[in-house]
Amino acid sequence: MATAPPSAVPQVSAAPRAALEAMLGVPFTDGNTVDVLRDGDQTFRALLSAVTGATRSIDLLWFAWRESTIGEELADALAGRAADGVRVRVLLDAYGGRHIARGSLDRLRRSGCEVLFYRPMPSGRPTVWNLRTHRRVLVSDEVVGLTGGTGVAEPWTGSGRSPGHWRDTAFRVRGPAVAGLRAAFAGPWLRARARAGGYRPISAADRFPPPGTGGGSAVQVLRPSSAPGWNDAALAIAVLLATARDRVRVASPYVRLPDWLEDLVCATSRRGVEVQLLVSGPHVEKPSVHLQGEHGFRPLLDAGVQIWRYQPALLHAKVVTVDGELAMGGTTNLDVRSLALNEQVCLLVQDRTVVATLDRHFDEDLTASVRVDPARWRSRGMGQRVLETAADLAGRPLRGWSGAGLAGRHP
Repeated sequence: MATAPPSAVPQVSAAPRAALEAMLGVPFTDGNTVDVLRDGDQTFRALLSAVTGATRSIDLLWFAWRESTIGEELADALAGRAADGVRVRVLLDAYGGRHIARGSLDRLRRSGCEVLFYRPMPSGRPTVWNLRTHRRVLVSDEVVGLTGGTGVAEPWTGSGRSPGHWRDTAFRVRGPAVAGLRAAFAGPWLRARARAGGYRPISAADRFPPPGTGGGSAVQVLRPSSAPGWNDAALAIAVLLATARDRVRVASPYVRLPDWLEDLVCATSRRGVEVQLLVSGPHVEKPSVHLQGEHGFRPLLDAGVQIWRYQPALLHAKVVTVDGELAMGGTTNLDVRSLALNEQVCLLVQDRTVVATLDRHFDEDLTASVRVDPARWRSRGMGQRVLETAADLAGRPLRGWSGAGLAGRHP
């Protein structure tokens, strides 16, 4: 029997939660409380509150930490808790955290914080230089967890409505799902600590308190790996697209889709699902990366996908909502690096109230965005097309043909 072309692929007749659990082998946990944190104003307030309120332990794994006023403030808070006897462990990606202020790093270590860098570079293992941990995770006293796209740097502070302050989304979690965030820290910490000279996975300082179960959110926590090949985040997005009935909304700084995912997004739109994609507009950090994403706009627009560009600032949120029922958030961009190379952490949240909040934020962002007109995009100038193609070719050694990158052959 011939395989149906992408345009004819029907909706999968399964509830999204059941399909996600079956395909990913990770159950949802009920009874969680999930708070949506919009932009730096809310996120850093929650982050610092979780740090200063800790009485036993703080585990922090962060991709991006740069020399900044907010970095100094966070370092002071962590150092203060360590000086008071709280166990503080900090793990920074060696690439994303390479610009932390030397004074902050020294202060953390002098106060008693244990600070490590994940996959130092350069090292004797060049095959892993391109495999980074893109995770942001804070776990306070084993009962409060935070994750999202936020970096510790000045651009992530503020309201996301002016050029120097990025638009982003984070999440605070209480309940059984905190165990998944704790595990997202524990794995990379074990690898880094073992390389630094030995590590016992569990010590007398670890506590395992019973989780609170009073919230209304069902949450699935995914911890996509950095091994070559499409990871759990890619599979989760595929399941969400395949089970969507009415509407899919995606916020991502940029899109760089592998062929199979481009086909699936187009097929989802062609079967009558409204697909809205919100990306950065005029304010970008790495223009070449955004040009790589624009290289793939044409097939999406031809399939009826709505593409919007956020105007006030760089858009850095990573959020997917489906049918007003289920949301995916965390650290995963709609991008081959996120889906095949970098370690990520993803929250899948089934809670109409949480999803309504994210959809409301999406609606507000659309009012500050410009929709890409398909006809005008098809007639864009040759110079723009050349730039897109050149950026796409130049970026492939790092992100890889179909996501292999410098990590080896894609399976």
